[in-house]
Amino acid sequence: SQPSTAVNFEVPAGACDCHTHIHGDTAKFPFFSGRSYTPEPALPEEMAALHKALRMQRVVIVTPSVYGTDNSATVYGMKARGNDARGVAVIDDKTTEAQLDHLGQAGIRGIRLNLATAGVSDPNIVRSRFQAAVERMKWRSWHVQMYTSLSSISSIKDLVMKSPVPVVIDHFGGAQAERGVQQLGFSDLLDLVRS
Repeated sequence: SQPSTAVNFEVPAGACDCHTHIHGDTAKFPFFSGRSYTPEPALPEEMAALHKALRMQRVVIVTPSVYGTDNSATVYGMKARGNDARGVAVIDDKTTEAQLDHLGQAGIRGIRLNLATAGVSDPNIVRSRFQAAVERMKWRSWHVQMYTSLSSISSIKDLVMKSPVPVVIDHFGGAQAERGVQQLGFSDLLDLVRS
């Protein structure tokens, strides 16, 4: 959990690690049976030690795909970190408004659409899922975070540009460094970042 090289520059006060995961004790936080990988533990204490070494004050803990729609490990991590933590939850159509209220009270401020791990790439499905998420979040003033491919980002670029809620695109939009700046969809991602 410690960086191999010490930080040798001034880190701004209030610096934030904007995307990290907690993988708790599997006896307390069992993994989703349909997961595509099994991670090693990543406990709040390890995260705190890493952030202390990196001089990061704040953190956004994102529910990883290994938990499906169970956000309890994320909430556990936020509680361990205190007021410097916020979270991003994974929900589905069965998630009630009362459950969202409870998550909001715990410090959740956005939802994550994980289309990449689920293998969702059909533009019509991507558009539909994105629009449903935005509709559900707009009155809460939460953001919608997406883990998806560049082609999917291109298919919803118009919707993202007019979204009434902030949109976060994680994992660099699936851009592959070895494919360079000419890869299909990369210019759409840059347009969205510029906007």
